[in-house]
Amino acid sequence: MARRRRLRTTVRLLGVRLRVQGTHDSFCAYYSAAMLLCTLRPELDDDFDALHVKHDPLFRNLTRRKGRSLDRAVADWLTTGVRFRPLARALTAACKGTTRFRSIRARATARTLALLHGSVDEGLPCVLGWESRELGNHTVLVVGYDHEARAGAHRWLRVLDPTRGQDIIEWGQLASVVTAPLDIITCTQHDGVRPDRLIYDRDVEGKVMRSVVERYDPTTNAWTSLIARKDRRS
Repeated sequence: MARRRRLRTTVRLLGVRLRVQGTHDSFCAYYSAAMLLCTLRPELDDDFDALHVKHDPLFRNLTRRKGRSLDRAVADWLTTGVRFRPLARALTAACKGTTRFRSIRARATARTLALLHGSVDEGLPCVLGWESRELGNHTVLVVGYDHEARAGAHRWLRVLDPTRGQDIIEWGQLASVVTAPLDIITCTQHDGVRPDRLIYDRDVEGKVMRSVVERYDPTTNAWTSLIARKDRRS
């Protein structure tokens, strides 16, 4: 019997809670950042239900000009969006330095895709924003990816979209339509929990050959298998 050949590998972070934005606001970056923060620092989750913006982990830590009220800063964000660099600083400030984030701008190249893959491989979701005419200006949270072994194959990112508009993005399509460098927020230091990681391989017929769920152990800086299954026919 011929040995089955792996065609496609999927890596996805599990248990990341989707937060949905309103239909008439510009808060996609806010909800994407909130998903990232609550995944890595779940003790902050309840703070996002605060009755006033001054208690919100992101709003209260967002840098603003002297004399500019917090309510005005939030209103401006609502209508015009937010820059990623101060948003990354707000994320770090919300964690009181125990978890740190950085904002980068990068072209949609293979190197940038590798950066996103590497972050997912470490159990760290990342915020991804783009500007384009075809796809609009939008921000999502990257929680996984698909990789095909064959040359020239499609490359996919798996995302949580605050508008629920999409859950998978083809990298080549994104690269072809963006009109500016991508905005990315990644985690650069973290000593807390990380989401479990699901990895599964499919063959050329689309059948699952192997699947494994792994959990990150911060004491050893390594992943441990929780559930592993292998198709015996392989």
